[in-house]
Amino acid sequence: MSYSKEFIKKAHQATFANEKQIMESDSCTCFYCGHTFNPHNERKLFWIEERPPLDKTLQCPMCGIDCMIGSASGFPIHDQAFIEQCSETWFNGISRISDGKPVEKVSWVSLLLKD
Repeated sequence: MSYSKEFIKKAHQATFANEKQIMESDSCTCFYCGHTFNPHNERKLFWIEERPPLDKTLQCPMCGIDCMIGSASGFPIHDQAFIEQCSETWFNGISRISDGKPVEKVSWVSLLLKD
């Protein structure tokens, strides 16, 4: 199945400032690597702070890319054709989904910055 450009654009918008949507979801999928998980079962979620009053944006716990979409968004996040079309549209064929390569889990480190 092919989705319209407008539908894919709206789906991509749902990956930004999506904290509320993610926390209302029982499943999330990454447009870059295809990793799917339940955000309530994940040990630690990594968020990008956006400018207030915007919500935070979730980063994928597998690849670290900020292109996560949750089931509460209303988009068909478990439809492989949808995820592949989103990946092709936003990453121009340069993603783990597009190249078919497995993704190694990101190793997160904390940095302490001092003034």
